[in-house]
Amino acid sequence: MRDRPRPGADTRLPRRMVLALPALAGVGAVAACGKNRQAPVVQATPTAGGGASATASAAVNGPVEVRGTLAGQEILLSVGPVVRTEHAGEELAILPIRAESAGSNTQAVSIGERLIGSLLSSVAEYKPLRLIDTAGSRLWSTTSLQGLFKPLQPGQGLDLRATFGPVDVDTVTVFLSGFGFAQVAVVDADADGAPRLDVDAIVAAANPHAPLRAPVPLERYAEALDGSSSGLTTDEETTVEVSSDITFDSDSAELSAAADAVLSGVAQTISEYDGGDLEIIGHTDDVGDDAHNQSLSEQRAQAVSSRLGELTDLGGWDVSVSGKGESEPKVTNDSDAHRQANRRVEIVITPAGGTDGSLSRSDGDTTLPDPAGPQGRGPGGVTVDAAEPDSGQVVVFLEQVTRRDGLLFGELKLEGGKGGSGTAMNLGWVNDPGDALANARGELGGLASVFSAGGLTLLSGSDRIYPVDYLLAGTTAHRALTELDLTEELGEGERMTVCVVWPDTAEDNVVVDHPGGSAEEGAVAYPWRLTDVPVVAG
Repeated sequence: MRDRPRPGADTRLPRRMVLALPALAGVGAVAACGKNRQAPVVQATPTAGGGASATASAAVNGPVEVRGTLAGQEILLSVGPVVRTEHAGEELAILPIRAESAGSNTQAVSIGERLIGSLLSSVAEYKPLRLIDTAGSRLWSTTSLQGLFKPLQPGQGLDLRATFGPVDVDTVTVFLSGFGFAQVAVVDADADGAPRLDVDAIVAAANPHAPLRAPVPLERYAEALDGSSSGLTTDEETTVEVSSDITFDSDSAELSAAADAVLSGVAQTISEYDGGDLEIIGHTDDVGDDAHNQSLSEQRAQAVSSRLGELTDLGGWDVSVSGKGESEPKVTNDSDAHRQANRRVEIVITPAGGTDGSLSRSDGDTTLPDPAGPQGRGPGGVTVDAAEPDSGQVVVFLEQVTRRDGLLFGELKLEGGKGGSGTAMNLGWVNDPGDALANARGELGGLASVFSAGGLTLLSGSDRIYPVDYLLAGTTAHRALTELDLTEELGEGERMTVCVVWPDTAEDNVVVDHPGGSAEEGAVAYPWRLTDVPVVAG
């Protein structure tokens, strides 16, 4: 078996096990992602297409228009196409964006910092501008290190240019922070009608960061609502971590009655592929002596392997069963919650041809838990109050999400309620409720986690599904494919767009849930839920 890289493994925090500890009486599941792959509706129109529909934008080589607001000012963006070109013998791509400020606007806005990134986002490597290859399940982060831009004055226009590594597809979806998504064409610099660009000047201003030139794969992560399991899918493998407290009795290698709710879902995932490598690895905490824990971990791994062989045909799989005892803890064994996290069985499914992007499924209870805060239908919105009376209010809307190639694109509208938000959007309203410096996986992400909208999750069956994420070269923590630089407050009546991409759940309607949290548990987060959000296709 090959050694599997574990980016950020040395910085994982056990906070989710702490939060889930009281709920471990039930059996959870790993998220089920659908395989129906349809095109999304991108809320934009090509300038060259007159009244052309948004779904036609990819076939038009001209720019795509996206309207939105920034700091209460009306802005029109003309985006793309992406231009393939060369500089100093090296291939690269350039995305042109034209920003127009409405004549009725009253103040200048920092549109370049919003779309491409600030000096801070350059230093901390969480640039907001990204290109998404939905069919290939890949992402390019802008390589531009430019962090200072001219402000966009009222009634005027501003040209922005962002650099990327070589782009080898003909269409990409552009993540426009605070505005939405635009599906644009990718053209060669010498193609008829391609934008004429001063490549030397653009590269000099961007000072491209070479380690970000290559695209990175999109990954999917989900957790059972009761903390019994978690699932991670990359382009190469699906890993399911099953809590031994659910699958086994204490100090026993005999499977419990609850184990099948998780293992049957794993078996279903295995059966969807012809074969490959299957690793089953047992782990324990540090209670007891080394020899006992080593034996127990091996016996538990073998029990899981045997049961999977009964649930599905493993004939096409190279199965490896091992135990690590207490030698590879997930976290330090310094508390009951930490020891609970370390008592686990890992099941690593590596299909010969790679994965199809789907998360492992489960037969767990599909009844949604009661909402922890206000709840409303997505199109109608929900009003959320800060924890302290009269300290902030925000109204959250989500008219629909759009489906494309196994992904769901959401553009939430946030509006300052009575008195405004009171705090920045990352402080309670859309952030992940765990440790302030950690992402949803428990990896220490620093500012990339502090300012993000990583708390925007989907509830599907018995699982909480997190935004799609990715690992940039040279970093140890995954970035969520959502807003990464939310530092603005909303005044009363002021609106903003928050963009997020989730794995497809194969449902006609989705539930968006922002879990609550407190400073004692991690970070302050105000709970709210949007139900009945329709999924539409372009």
